[in-house]
Amino acid sequence: MAENRLHRLSVVLFFLVTALATASTILLFQEGDPWLNVALWAVTIAASHALSVPTPSGKRINLAIGPAVAAVILLPNVLAVMTAISVGLFGGWIVLRRRSKTDRDADSDYIAESVSMVAFGLVASGILAALADTALPLAWEQLISITSGAVVWFVVRALISAWVGTEREDLASRYLWLLALEDWTVALSIFTGGALFGMTWTEMGLWAFPVAILPYAFSHLAFVRYHSTRITYGQMIRALAQIPEVADLAPRGHSSRTADLAVSMAREIGLHPNQVTELEYSALMHDVGRITLTEPAILKAGYTDEDIARWGAQIIAEAPYLQEVSQYVRVQHNPYRRPGEAKDPDVPMISKIIKVASAYDQSVHEMHLSPLEALERIHRGSAYDFDPEVSGSLRRVLVQRGVIAA
Repeated sequence: MAENRLHRLSVVLFFLVTALATASTILLFQEGDPWLNVALWAVTIAASHALSVPTPSGKRINLAIGPAVAAVILLPNVLAVMTAISVGLFGGWIVLRRRSKTDRDADSDYIAESVSMVAFGLVASGILAALADTALPLAWEQLISITSGAVVWFVVRALISAWVGTEREDLASRYLWLLALEDWTVALSIFTGGALFGMTWTEMGLWAFPVAILPYAFSHLAFVRYHSTRITYGQMIRALAQIPEVADLAPRGHSSRTADLAVSMAREIGLHPNQVTELEYSALMHDVGRITLTEPAILKAGYTDEDIARWGAQIIAEAPYLQEVSQYVRVQHNPYRRPGEAKDPDVPMISKIIKVASAYDQSVHEMHLSPLEALERIHRGSAYDFDPEVSGSLRRVLVQRGVIAA
């Protein structure tokens, strides 16, 4: 149902963009403005939808806004700019349909792209036209207009991305908004490249291409390598987390199931995306301390869950990048509050989520309780052991997944 609503909205926007492109093109010819440059920028904007860069949020931003920035500077008026953008978005619909892996991706990308780019064109070209009669130097006029348009583009795109994501009931609006804001570095590099080209073309001619493209190319390479490194890092942690399971020191699949459930709960609660990543790593390695159970001396002396968590934290802390993760693992078995206090401030939300997710998975896969019985067991422990806020999130996630009835 959500996919259908999203598709209908993208189709409506496509027809609105088509109407805008048709009307602006007719007006352009009536005004007698040069149409060849407008057509060139329109084609460039449309073709740039095929090129994209990975972002810290895990999504991709296509490069169409880059030539749109240059068009604002190089085209003569608001009508020419809006004609180039609207015709470019018309072609961008076709490109996104061919490039995107799923129809949902194409629909969500086009909704965010069309609204934010039209808003950028109107604001940036409008401000540039308004500043034309002032005493400001041309470079300052261009900088102010592009910066204002960029802010509008970024905020509008982030709001629309968050709004589109609310079609999924398992994602909190706060999480979606914060996730969209993570992409500001990529957006800044694209805007800078487009502005450099537009501001240097008049003076430098063809040399404007390397001046604008080379700095962005280095940024693009850095974003791609960061994305690749992040994926590799996550795969490495998943592999390391399976060591206790391969050695039959922990139940098979427990770490991955716990991490999957914990991440869903964190997103539903609305944690920051960076915290969600740390939570995933912590949940995957929350039982890594069990590899010490191969020591006969430890088995003879006895141990507790707190001991395993402490040993695991010591192992994880050997990697400087995972210092925070080690702290979350260390206190994962602590109760969320003790008698006489509202909550323990030393137990972070991430550790509380891991505690609940792990307990639920153990109840279902080791104690062989039904999902409803496992949830009831956690609710009974909400007096001290399990945070009621996290327990409530677990119930909502299970309902959304169809595991239990609403």
